[in-house]
Amino acid sequence: MHVLQVNNNHRVVGGSDNVYLNTGNLLKRAGHEVSYFAAKSQFDEPCEDSHFFCDGLDTKNAGPKDALRFLHNPHAQSALKNMLSARSEIEIAHLHIYYGRLTPAILSPIKNCHLPIVQTLHEYKTVCPTYMMERRGNVCDLCITGTSLNCIKHRCKDGSIAKSTLIWMEHNLAKALGSIRFVDKFICVSDFQREILIKAGIPERKLRTLHNFINAKALMPETVQSKEDYLLYIGRIETLKGLQTLLAAAEQTGAELKIAGDGSWAPELAKRVSRLSNVEYLGFVSGEPLKQLVQRARAVIVPSEWYETFGLTAAEAKAVGTPVIASRIGGLTEVVRDGIDGILFEPGNTLELATAIESLKHMDTVQMGVEGMEDVKTRFSPQAHLEGLLSIYSEVIAASGS
Repeated sequence: MHVLQVNNNHRVVGGSDNVYLNTGNLLKRAGHEVSYFAAKSQFDEPCEDSHFFCDGLDTKNAGPKDALRFLHNPHAQSALKNMLSARSEIEIAHLHIYYGRLTPAILSPIKNCHLPIVQTLHEYKTVCPTYMMERRGNVCDLCITGTSLNCIKHRCKDGSIAKSTLIWMEHNLAKALGSIRFVDKFICVSDFQREILIKAGIPERKLRTLHNFINAKALMPETVQSKEDYLLYIGRIETLKGLQTLLAAAEQTGAELKIAGDGSWAPELAKRVSRLSNVEYLGFVSGEPLKQLVQRARAVIVPSEWYETFGLTAAEAKAVGTPVIASRIGGLTEVVRDGIDGILFEPGNTLELATAIESLKHMDTVQMGVEGMEDVKTRFSPQAHLEGLLSIYSEVIAASGS
């Protein structure tokens, strides 16, 4: 099978980029042909398809004059058209995140070639203009149960009417250009995400749950490593990640806590941590040092207060034999098995989180680590994901008559 993988970036900027690159590698290792299309950057991973890549908007530094390119990128459209003309052997297009840089302009060249389309949904952009389903620090489903005009009414983008109007236009223009109509199958990374999309009116026949996979061989030790007496948070430093609740629980229990990551709330976090002798903020950590931090932690804490689509941090912690304390919210409840390989608590509830931290002291964390590793091998392995992915590809190809 020859698969075209499409994504805004051909480098790792966020978790979705990792999934895009890892999916391509997974398919190639299984003997399939993979082509790539993305917006080009000087930091791109090496790729033989890079001469087809298009110019893309730098959304972080965009100004008012860039609004039209944010909505529709004609260069992406013509570049992909040229690529598909040169690569006529491609059988299916697999989309990841394309709005903002590639934009829905890429959809018509794919459909004009009569290629079936699948898309992995890494967030809620299909049904929420801001993609996060949050408003002023709280979860929000107004655009799910009502109209997307709520985005403008409540100034959901940075409190700005202008920005909120622009992303409302983007959301609705994308639908008009086929962001739902042209996609044969949406891959949801959790049943929770799938149910949200059904509630929002996406046809159920277009939805299939396929959990993300963990590169177990790269992560997993032979046995559960000896643990040190600290708890660990890794991830983006944002209020929606539940960090205020986590700091309050750490202060209440006195448990040693390490925090690794970066984000817009980092300055405030550093200020608060400076007043807590049992909490250490490490800043951004990656690679082998991060792996060692996770392996040696008594538990990884995922205190998120938004609708996590999956819970990749929790799954990766389980892969190295580290139990997880996580909020009972979103896709996290499908990753962490309460009392087996972790503990679930009510999101935003400091007392419940503090109780979970204390409870962990009386639990067999080694056995919890073993259970977590075995679960990752069974449910989140590359092989399980590959089988599910190829089944989806075959189904949509057969249905399209390609």
